Amino acid sequence: MSPADAVRLLNDPAAHVRGTVMRNLRLPARVLAGLLHDRDTACAAVTNPAIPVPVLHRILAEAAAAVAARR
Repeated sequence: MSPADAVRLLNDPAAHVRGTVMRNLRLPARVLAGLLHDRDTACAAVTNPAIPVPVLHRILAEAAAAVAARR
């Protein structure tokens, strides 16, 4: 699948299609970054294997800090 096709499928009416596309390695980084910053899509987008490990560590640290702040 081309990156352009992946981006187009993010608007598919079926949730399972959108979720699968969010985990696609061909999804452009700028689009993936936008999905990670959106509360509605972040949970699915964070499972994309193209996210660099340092970025995942930062996401996890921010999530842990947010949980700790609520306590």
